[in-house]
Amino acid sequence: MKKTTPHWIAIGVLLTILAAGAFKVIVLGNTEKAEDGRTAVILEPAERQAVLEEMRLLLETTQTVVEALANDDLAAVEAAARPIGSAAIATVDFRLRAKLPLEFKKLGFGTHYAFDDIANMARAGEPSKKIQLKLAETMNNCIACHASFQLPEVTINK
Repeated sequence: MKKTTPHWIAIGVLLTILAAGAFKVIVLGNTEKAEDGRTAVILEPAERQAVLEEMRLLLETTQTVVEALANDDLAAVEAAARPIGSAAIATVDFRLRAKLPLEFKKLGFGTHYAFDDIANMARAGEPSKKIQLKLAETMNNCIACHASFQLPEVTINK
């Protein structure tokens, strides 16, 4: 029977630490349970502001798309939806992404990809009603996110 040498034990410990770190970054993020039962995502003030600005941009884009659909202006639908699609995901700082829990990221990324779909539907000349239904479906991500998460203000002591 072979003896386990110390270096294999060290490798095992390091792999365990690495796996735990990856789980924390990918799945859990920087969270705690909020008083109202939702998950509080703990961010630095500038990070919180960045997430809130992105949410406002999504809301403003939704309003622009709704108005463009009401006017049967598919070019305006595409022009509004395209920039907030998946291309916007690349602008999110990696350190911020690491603090966001997996479900938050899934809802957010899903919303951005849905705006790609909306832009593509508009470019293809799909009926406004069909695009409107896609937008209504997409807004369920917003509802789910706001029902599940909060971004509390946190004071950072320096």
